[in-house]
Amino acid sequence: MVFSKSLTTKEVARLCRVSDATVKRWEEAGVLQSERTNGGHRRFRAAEVARFQRAQNPGTKISNGGKPSVKTKSRNEISLPSGSSLFHSLITGDEEEAADFMIGAFLHGTTLTKLFDEMLCPAMHQIGNLWFKGELTVAQEHLATRTAHNAIFRLRQLLPIPETSGRLAMCCGVEGDFHELPTCLAQTTMENSGWEVVNFGANMPLYSLAEEAVRNLPGVICISATILTDIERFVRDYKEFRERISKHKTQVIIGGRAFCDEEVRRRIPAENYAVSFSEVSNFLQTIIH
Repeated sequence: MVFSKSLTTKEVARLCRVSDATVKRWEEAGVLQSERTNGGHRRFRAAEVARFQRAQNPGTKISNGGKPSVKTKSRNEISLPSGSSLFHSLITGDEEEAADFMIGAFLHGTTLTKLFDEMLCPAMHQIGNLWFKGELTVAQEHLATRTAHNAIFRLRQLLPIPETSGRLAMCCGVEGDFHELPTCLAQTTMENSGWEVVNFGANMPLYSLAEEAVRNLPGVICISATILTDIERFVRDYKEFRERISKHKTQVIIGGRAFCDEEVRRRIPAENYAVSFSEVSNFLQTIIH
């Protein structure tokens, strides 16, 4: 599915639940900025509509997103297979376009977890596969990841604050795995489900995670791994980690490509093995209810 970078007056009216005439009055008053087509029709950028909605609804999530990265090569200068516009905006470092795509998808009714599972993650997997085959450089893969990070920060500014569950959750990536994006998506998913979240990021030793869990008593811990550099050591450390938190009834969610194998799961027991962010969200809701 492709989302236009700009919205018509009618689309903005539907998203804001007002009449077309109201949108035109907002634009004429200068509170909602628009652009004009060659034919003189109003067009509104998705990011501008999101900004306007935040201004009208102060109870929104505010985050300190990173500044836009400097674009390197244009998409025409990089030989790439065909893909979604989100894929191309990530690969070329076009942070504004990536944010517009995700914000536009969300404003058109795409749920947060569907956006992650069916749009962002497939694009990032495609980028990872191209890097693995040597068709992208490490720099290009890093640029795409950073672009995705900053686009998500912009999207989070649009998300309304959900009713809080009063529960604490923690998330992290395993030691030796330096992928930050999965923990960022897990944090956003958990927050959107009403949980207070502490995100320790990538490369988190399990002994240190256990110390924090015993000190703060979270209801859920989400552990992500794209790779396990030393599975025997991880199994040993994980067993000690579970023993330390066992009496506190903390439930553990395991996610990521490294835990897809059934034999790995057998050796690393958890309350939930999530293969998507939708599953993470559903599991959190079952705990709350």
